Amino acid sequence: MKKIIAFIIVGLSVSFLTQAQQLNTISQYSQDLYLINPAYAGVNEFMSVTATYKKFWSGLKGSPSLQTLSGHMAFANNMGAGGKIFNYSAGPISKTGIEGTYAYNLDLNGNGMKLAFGLSAQLYQFYMNKAALTMEDPNDYAVIYSADKMIVPDFNFGTFFYDSEKHYYAGISIMQLMGRKVSLLNKDYLDNNQVRNYYFTGGYVYEVNDNLTLEPSILAKFIEAGLYQVDINVNATIKKLVNLGVSYRTDNAIVAMLGIRTDQFTFGYAYDYTLSAIKSYTVGSHEVMFIYKFGSKGLNTKYK
Repeated sequence: MKKIIAFIIVGLSVSFLTQAQQLNTISQYSQDLYLINPAYAGVNEFMSVTATYKKFWSGLKGSPSLQTLSGHMAFANNMGAGGKIFNYSAGPISKTGIEGTYAYNLDLNGNGMKLAFGLSAQLYQFYMNKAALTMEDPNDYAVIYSADKMIVPDFNFGTFFYDSEKHYYAGISIMQLMGRKVSLLNKDYLDNNQVRNYYFTGGYVYEVNDNLTLEPSILAKFIEAGLYQVDINVNATIKKLVNLGVSYRTDNAIVAMLGIRTDQFTFGYAYDYTLSAIKSYTVGSHEVMFIYKFGSKGLNTKYK
């Protein structure tokens, strides 16, 4: 029984506490801030659709993977909407869900300075594949008296400030507002709380000349359990086409990013070189992102 409970604890820990968090962020988040803040929905004038895939700790059997498909757009005056489908899995545990977002923008000065607020409603399912478990005791109560799935509602909230004239931005978002308990396993044996996650982000886009743009940014992540993590990033766009970036994630990874960026689409790849103790068992994490912008031709597709 101890072995099976330990295995499930490891699975849950990997799933929801990877990178010192219950929620896992995409390394290339700065390419589409809607991935970390619902208030970003509708900031741009066009519709943006983003697909991402990330394989954490490649080479480690049963390591987590994350897939997302999201989109957001402006509609009416100063309003935005967005949606997301996501799937996160690690070993026998998975979390699959959908999300819908409404956002509102306040015009602060009439010259590109705005403050946005966004709220997302989320519904996701936890699932445990019992058939994938190898048990010493087939009558183990930790599995027998547990459900294999559970539906959980939740909300995310964010606020986002940006100045399209001076090219800087800052945002705060709170994920898992409800702080729900997820007793997928019988609570007498193992209980998992979905605690609130807080994201603080800021960045500045500096146009060095016609051929080079630099974007330093930071993402600080905190959870109510007292854990924190900081991503420090620098992205460079060369000749308005090639995107290069590097990021340092405290006590976790160094990230190298490479991509192609045009007015209508962005393709990016990120490699996370692991710095934590697990580095002896993995060759790092791989991430792919594709963004397509509908109706963006002729517009400034990077508002900052």
